[in-house]
Amino acid sequence: MCLGAAGGKECKVIIEKFVEKFNIFDIFTMLLPGIVISSLFGISLSFKYYGIWEKFGNEKYILFFIISYACGLVFQEVGTVFDKKFMFKILYGGEPRKIFLLENKYNKIFNDELSYKDALRIKQYLNDYINIKTSKNVNEEKLNSLMFAYCLNICEMNGLASKADKMIVNSEMSRSLFWGCIATIILNIIMIFCFSCHSLFLYGEILFLIIIAIIFLSRKRRYEQYRIRILLRMFLIYTQKQMR
Repeated sequence: MCLGAAGGKECKVIIEKFVEKFNIFDIFTMLLPGIVISSLFGISLSFKYYGIWEKFGNEKYILFFIISYACGLVFQEVGTVFDKKFMFKILYGGEPRKIFLLENKYNKIFNDELSYKDALRIKQYLNDYINIKTSKNVNEEKLNSLMFAYCLNICEMNGLASKADKMIVNSEMSRSLFWGCIATIILNIIMIFCFSCHSLFLYGEILFLIIIAIIFLSRKRRYEQYRIRILLRMFLIYTQKQMR
């Protein structure tokens, strides 16, 4: 138990040690989204259960960080599963790494035809130098995925993927916050209709969260597109240097 001023300092030390265990990726993709989502849940639940939360001592702050990390972890995994099940299909017509070279879907990834032509140059390079065959018997989506994986591996091995890594961090953080907003909207509806918490705040928050969720979904998609474009651009620059 963390009691009094000494207990508060003890809790602070524990929290600091807890945070030190995380790397940058964990902080931005799990801990920070988890803190935001836990706070949203806490605000909604406080209309009925605030008294219970108040009964905890200073240790409730440690508990909050643990719950936040758990929420961040859960929503990251939920986002990954939902992406594979239906979100990629809705946003792009398929998984980005599988469809970015398809003639009828490339515009979901690239914002201009010039970028698509650069991607086709990479495809030709891989066909010529890496002996990746484009036989009619080969599934084109699997072939695209293989090409993307090769580009990613080369960029990572040569220290060219740092900017693309930032894009995936932003994308996953936005994705978790999007699903956190959706979950909070559902929680608010439950609080209103099942627990008769007819607060104007809850109604207003639902409207606000719908807008914020749309923004986060847009950011998720945008940063996913940026990541692919950046990786392909860096790989193209790398191959051009190697050929000189």
